[in-house]
Amino acid sequence: MLRLPVVPKTLVVTSLVGTILTACDRPSPPAADVEPPWIADTVYTNARVWTVNPDQEWAEAFAIRDGRFVAVGTADEVTAFAGDGTATIDLGGAMVLPGFQDMHVHAHAMYRMAALEGQFVLMPETAGPDEAAEIIRTFAESNPDLPEIYGFNLGAELHPNNEATAAWLDTAVADRPAYVVTSTGHEAVINTLALKNAGIDADTPDPRNGIISRDPATGEATGFLKEHAMGIYAMSRFPTLDVPTSVDGLRQVLPTYAALGITSIRMPGTELTENMALHELATTEGLPIRVSSAWGFDGTNQAVRSLEEVAADIAMWKDLAAPRFDPGYVKIYMDGIPTETASMLEAYVSTDGTGELFEADSAAMFDPVVDGDPGDHGLLFWEIERTVDAIVRFEEMGMRGMMMHAVGDRASQTVIDAVEAARDRLGGLQGRYQLAHSFILDEEDMSRFADLDITVEFSPVLWFPNPISEIFNGMVGPERARRVFPMRSTADAGARIVLASDAPLYYEPPLAGLESAVTRANPHTGGPQDAAGDQAITLAEAIAAHTINAAYVAFLEEDTGSIETGKYADFIVLDRDLFAIPIDEVSEARVLKTFVEGEVVFEADAGN
Repeated sequence: MLRLPVVPKTLVVTSLVGTILTACDRPSPPAADVEPPWIADTVYTNARVWTVNPDQEWAEAFAIRDGRFVAVGTADEVTAFAGDGTATIDLGGAMVLPGFQDMHVHAHAMYRMAALEGQFVLMPETAGPDEAAEIIRTFAESNPDLPEIYGFNLGAELHPNNEATAAWLDTAVADRPAYVVTSTGHEAVINTLALKNAGIDADTPDPRNGIISRDPATGEATGFLKEHAMGIYAMSRFPTLDVPTSVDGLRQVLPTYAALGITSIRMPGTELTENMALHELATTEGLPIRVSSAWGFDGTNQAVRSLEEVAADIAMWKDLAAPRFDPGYVKIYMDGIPTETASMLEAYVSTDGTGELFEADSAAMFDPVVDGDPGDHGLLFWEIERTVDAIVRFEEMGMRGMMMHAVGDRASQTVIDAVEAARDRLGGLQGRYQLAHSFILDEEDMSRFADLDITVEFSPVLWFPNPISEIFNGMVGPERARRVFPMRSTADAGARIVLASDAPLYYEPPLAGLESAVTRANPHTGGPQDAAGDQAITLAEAIAAHTINAAYVAFLEEDTGSIETGKYADFIVLDRDLFAIPIDEVSEARVLKTFVEGEVVFEADAGN
């Protein structure tokens, strides 16, 4: 049996209405002799309210008391809850939705960049080799006192064979070690001096779950590092933040999500510092939105630590829980990305996205055979037995769920098999399980998600036609490209699906994601559709995927995710009715106000 979420005492509605309304779909108007607890604090009228409640899809008014909805319905029904002290607000026909919930946001990456401004170079994702080298060169020359040069957001897919090299980076900076992470966050390039300092040569073995790219003719390291090789030899060199700096960063970043209409996020791959900072901010100033945290376990950032050390940090999660902050989740990486490190049931047709087999690294030596096929199937980081043991371990620690990065269909199948095996071993699971990315899924596996209560996450921005998606599709071939990010098929198989941004990678706000989920096209440029255009879903399904379905992943579906009596008043006001406009205009809608527990946390044109 799934356990109920732990609601902090400071957030529990203690009045009689809070008790009654959780048991009723819609309260009746108060009788004349009912005491003031039934009187609303605020009544909103003249709105187009899409409730995401299948029993009452539309409403025109709602009332709030003590941060929760106490009435949702017609103007006559709701205004009956108004008293002498009630504020009545006419929304002028604006649309109201439940607040968006984004269950894949690397918020710590965003504030880290802000905190380290001036200590690293950030490249535009469209910068080709010459432009990127010039940007790095200029930064290095302008900062002669920096002992090492760090960079982010390199578009490696714009380089030959999709891999930058030390020789290329040397043209920008050769007098100091240099470390540049790609836009995917799964790869990095380091210069010759950094290779030398790390002791990497032709005899250096590839680390577990990582690849040191090598020249096919000489066997020498090229300087391009994938997955854990990046974590060990590049990310470990980057400056880290302390708790006070992280608190300040969160203070600045979290309101930006509210401005996009987001009232709840999940931060994956976090470490102790981020979780301590969230706890401190939540218990001192309060969080403007809800945050759940999925601790990184054996990710690239943890590549230089033992799993026992990381597990010891995670064991502190209950002590760090706070109002609006739930640190009870864990993230593990089953595989990498479809530039040869995602784990596939069927071999890649190309390892450079052009249709020509490129053999510049040793990926195949890690995972050479799947059912007798000697082709390159990518890397499977967690075998079935280890995955089952991890699930059991964290279930027994009382964790509230796990987030599984699974891009390839072999990785996702391993997750499914492991969840089923762990369930059978324990006699049931308490946690909730989220399959992150879901680039390619085996059709025979789709019907298993619902039975195992696994929520399937898709990121619309990742299928926008762009250089990196073209590379991905080229590597898996045209047949599989026609079924990437299979939202339609997965939903039709009965699975719960969610939309998430994976910010800050090619970040797009929720409204753009909704549009793209329906059109399967880039909302900024229009067509063409991506190769899997028939995997689109409806607007109503897309909204549910960004609200009530996402709430379920974080044990919040009883309190948020829809506009219903008894739930927290987490909602947004938009400048237009999304159902009354052409779908290709949805991304142009504006968030006018965002509310959490009935309080404004963002107001357009209010200077926040």
